[in-house]
Amino acid sequence: MQHQALIAIDVGGTKSLVACADIATGEVHSMRLPTHLPGENGRQTLERLCSAARELTPSGREIAAAAAVFPGVVRDGELTLSPNTPALNGLALAPLIRESLTPGGSELPVLLDNDVKAGALAESQYGALAGTRHALYLNLGTGLSAASIVDGRVMQGDRGAAMEIGYMLSPFLTPDALLDGSRQLPGVAPLESIFSGGALDAWAREVCGEQACAQDLFVSQDPGISEALDRRILAWAAQVTNLAVALDVKQIAMAGGMTRHFERLAQVLNTVLTRFVPFPPAVVMARFADDAPLRGALVMASTSAGLTGATLEDLNRQLDRVGVRQ
Repeated sequence: MQHQALIAIDVGGTKSLVACADIATGEVHSMRLPTHLPGENGRQTLERLCSAARELTPSGREIAAAAAVFPGVVRDGELTLSPNTPALNGLALAPLIRESLTPGGSELPVLLDNDVKAGALAESQYGALAGTRHALYLNLGTGLSAASIVDGRVMQGDRGAAMEIGYMLSPFLTPDALLDGSRQLPGVAPLESIFSGGALDAWAREVCGEQACAQDLFVSQDPGISEALDRRILAWAAQVTNLAVALDVKQIAMAGGMTRHFERLAQVLNTVLTRFVPFPPAVVMARFADDAPLRGALVMASTSAGLTGATLEDLNRQLDRVGVRQ
């Protein structure tokens, strides 16, 4: 084991993170790179990311285990429901990663999961949710997703799609809109389509100009825009509150790019939680704002390799010190 290394890969819609942890020295080497390059297909994308991971691996180290996490749902070793990485949908991920990391057909253990669930795993082990057995992890980025910690474990669901809350209904749908299936486009996520970074960016371009983004909505002095934005935030807060009632969680951690508006979002969410949840949970910022899924993948690989908790804590502290190289 002392001559082995671990590989962690976080595939994002725009940027990806790769890391190699040297078990012998406790050093972690990581880098950030674009997910997609012009003219690249999905197989070539994964091969390039794995090649970068191999370059980070110190000479003489054998890879003991690898883990890769993706936006979307991983079922039977394939990715689905991932509109931001469509080229990866349907690929046999584990064999491709295994061959790219260890040419020659090694029996390398390769673990796969959803990126938000991996982020929740990292936060529950070493972050803002450490020691909390029942919690929610909310990812507010380009899309909208979540993960739940139930009795200390990340809930997967029957087909790995648990807590894909972007597909939840808006509480403000009219009866006609709810019952008229012809108005619902295939693959559209109702809640995500009104409250997510991507949805707010699109709405900002409509009401504030082509160069506008979600940030412009939050700072707008237009009463109509502020009222409409609050309505969207309330739609999200109402569904999160329903989850808090159903799961009886102690804490809710928020992560993702939209947490730059954490105070406003948390204020609205706390107001609704306090009013309607029998035992309102605390709302906190996630600890690992930039690399929680990567850390979760590292936890997955470490567990597969049989590492102790103390060793994994050392690897996380090293990642705290060095960060992710651009």
